[in-house]
Amino acid sequence: MPGSFFGGFNCKSLMYKITTLVENCVYGRQLQSEHGLSLFIETPAHKLLFDTGASDLFIRNARFLNINLEEVDYLILSHGHSDHTGGLRSFLKLNAKATVICKHEILYPKFKGERENGITNARDLDLSRFNFIDKTTEIVPNVFAVPLIEISNAEDTHFDHFLVCRNEGMLLDTFEDELVLVLTDARGISVISACSHRGITNIMRTVRKSFLYLPCQLLLGGFHIHNAGQQKFEIIADYLQKDAPCQIGVCHCTGVDQYAFFQQRFGNSVFYNYTGRVIQLNDPAS
Repeated sequence: MPGSFFGGFNCKSLMYKITTLVENCVYGRQLQSEHGLSLFIETPAHKLLFDTGASDLFIRNARFLNINLEEVDYLILSHGHSDHTGGLRSFLKLNAKATVICKHEILYPKFKGERENGITNARDLDLSRFNFIDKTTEIVPNVFAVPLIEISNAEDTHFDHFLVCRNEGMLLDTFEDELVLVLTDARGISVISACSHRGITNIMRTVRKSFLYLPCQLLLGGFHIHNAGQQKFEIIADYLQKDAPCQIGVCHCTGVDQYAFFQQRFGNSVFYNYTGRVIQLNDPAS
């Protein structure tokens, strides 16, 4: 199948465990939340971190959950906004071995209106620990980073008020730094996004071109519609009804109010992915 990864991974049932270290909401007294996102992902042989939230809070929450972030093999950064990269320096100080996977465009200064909203002093980072990717890359066996998100439907994009400073000056940020993760096994794929600025429907269409032959077991992440009108919700909901994941986990920039609309439309297949929630994929006991 041209352009697909069929046969490119070990087609057997694999166990994945996803623990949300930081999200906007929290239930329970010991953990804390903030406006941001950080996910700890365990594969059969590796430990990954997807984003670092807005501060070092993800580290403190991990300690309470008995998760040792010094053992993380790879840190994947979804895009350059501060609520996803704010804990980057704290992580690099704590963990001496992990490689950072991201796109090179993540280093450009970012703004929301006049407020700086990207990685501060990015040029001071130790870039020897960074692996900049520009094509779909298998990070560890069966886990792929997808960095080239094609925009098929411009109505499902979320660029308003966001700017990026590039060599040619200050421009509308179209989030060329954005990437998503795809976890694969014989039962299907799981797609993990952070903010979906380029549109979750566009993300799913892009992923489908490479992983067309397997059903989507889980779609997890933020859809960036917390302040959007009903039209944005309908675009996403209509698409997901045609290509329905078994489970949809919404969080962060999706908005709790929009979660209620997803619940009305998709019922028990939808859940809210709050701080401290643990997702077991392909658990024989579940």
